[in-house]
Amino acid sequence: MNLLKDFKNPELAKKLSTAIAEAVGDRSFSIMEVCGGQTHTIYKYKLREMLPPGLRLVSGPGCPVCVTPIEYIDQAVFLALEEGATVFTFGDLMRVPGTTTSLEKAAAEGADIQPVYSPFQSLEFAQENPGKQVVFLGIGFETTLPGIGLVILEAQKAGVENFSVLLSAKRVPPVLEAVLSSGKAQINGFITPGHVTAIIGTHPYDELCKKYGVPMAVGGFEPLDLLAAILELARELASGDSDNLNAYKRAVKTDGNRKGQQVIEEVFEEKDDELRGLGVIPKAGYGIRKEFARFDADRRFEIVTDSHEPKGCICGVILCGIKLPTDCPMFGKACTPDSPVGSCMVSAEGACNAAYLFRD
Repeated sequence: MNLLKDFKNPELAKKLSTAIAEAVGDRSFSIMEVCGGQTHTIYKYKLREMLPPGLRLVSGPGCPVCVTPIEYIDQAVFLALEEGATVFTFGDLMRVPGTTTSLEKAAAEGADIQPVYSPFQSLEFAQENPGKQVVFLGIGFETTLPGIGLVILEAQKAGVENFSVLLSAKRVPPVLEAVLSSGKAQINGFITPGHVTAIIGTHPYDELCKKYGVPMAVGGFEPLDLLAAILELARELASGDSDNLNAYKRAVKTDGNRKGQQVIEEVFEEKDDELRGLGVIPKAGYGIRKEFARFDADRRFEIVTDSHEPKGCICGVILCGIKLPTDCPMFGKACTPDSPVGSCMVSAEGACNAAYLFRD
């Protein structure tokens, strides 16, 4: 098998792979790639097969759809079916199973649920249809939060009364600390997500590196970006260092995007929040500030749900880096992209989805 045939620069890929093997030597390390986009690149380009036997890559909790609690799906379905709201969502969320149904199936039953590419599309609809309650499903990490914040600011400025956001936004640094402090998975280094870090900057990881003695390197999404980040981490681990590194400098600055940070600070506040597989984590999420309470669907509606995870699904332990998708007895059998049981098989950033799509 020619592992380099799909690389834009196969010579550089081979050099990076060789350098990683030299740095690792006969040692054993586990590195977690945090972002689901990175996970898909790793599977698509078979990067694991280019690494030395002692270097193990595990997928982390950086897929926003995957970590969204099942209760959130149930809440969205309730708003559409029981409250008659028009619900707008990013497309990946449509097929995520809830306790009894998905948004896609609820839409087939007559609920008004529409996929969009931008939260501003939902605000425009609300302005054009003042007689309808319109709810945007605001999920994601710090990457999507400035856009959600801007649409709330615009709704306030325009005096829109029938628009709200059901928010499930997460913070990457506390999530990584939860993975480290749990002790459930032995992780020696992290490839931190390039798009999130482009917003928050590299500083938020400094304390984690010092506290846990674990190196981190910001990584991009192209295969060469990831090999470069892995090489940085392999050299750190081989030398016993635990620095916070940036292997994606063309896109990520130390201080991040200050304008994006200002929007987040103005509209949202940190709160304890739940992530699938990790439970409730201190300061791991965002809530909408009380100054913008009228745009908070949680405050506007009385939402009633009775939620529980599907039997047999191990998405939670996969997101924690404890098991691989192929360790799940339902993988590729009862659970496939066409008939998903868990969220990790649905999302374009899900580890199970990637493992299934790019399996041999």
